[in-house]
Amino acid sequence: MKTKRLLSLCVLGLVLTTFVAAVSAAEFYGIVDNFGKKPRNAFMDVSVDTTIGAGIDVLFDVYDARGVHLAEFTIPANSYGFASSSSWGNLFNLAAGQQPILVRAQTPDGAPTDAATLHIDSLGAATAVDVFPIRNRGGFPLGMGTDFAVALGSFRSTSLLIANVSGSDQAVDVFKGTRGADGFGIFSNPRITTTAIWKVNLTQNEALSNLIVHASGLVIVQAVINDRQTIQSFMVLPAQ
Repeated sequence: MKTKRLLSLCVLGLVLTTFVAAVSAAEFYGIVDNFGKKPRNAFMDVSVDTTIGAGIDVLFDVYDARGVHLAEFTIPANSYGFASSSSWGNLFNLAAGQQPILVRAQTPDGAPTDAATLHIDSLGAATAVDVFPIRNRGGFPLGMGTDFAVALGSFRSTSLLIANVSGSDQAVDVFKGTRGADGFGIFSNPRITTTAIWKVNLTQNEALSNLIVHASGLVIVQAVINDRQTIQSFMVLPAQ
């Protein structure tokens, strides 16, 4: 009986631990860039399940390309669980014309569902980017990782925006076709500081290729494809 009781307590502890991880706050990261055009407006929308109660606040942080903290502010969600950084201001105004910038949104603990969308409006190049939480509800990495694959066809202009969300300095390589040795990518950065962004401007040599981003620690990757008429930007999920 004693053995069964201990086993039951262990199972209960495992369930409680999993539950605690499942209801932890969600973090969303997105990268704002003007795509080489005149910036007009940028903001992030966040939605949170209202079952956690009234008075839901979403915390926003903004960092410049070097990782310097530019701003922190809280936006209260409305009665339907919606909050937007646009009610605070234009994200483009924070960096004095210097892009890219990194935006983080944190939702409260306990929300069973939440989501975020980044809106970027540059002259003639408005776009929306679906933003993944960096961890899933089980606490495992989702939007962040160490290895990413990007399938690229023909393009006029494409960039990879790589942000360090690990909490310590990281090295990052971009390989073509397959992953090689660290430090020997076609593009290589030996040190990206915390919350800093590395913008990799690709050339026609990288068209029609499988590109692999490999980092020594956790990063996020956002791709930008510009054909001069439209601009598409999307988050790249890491290898699972």
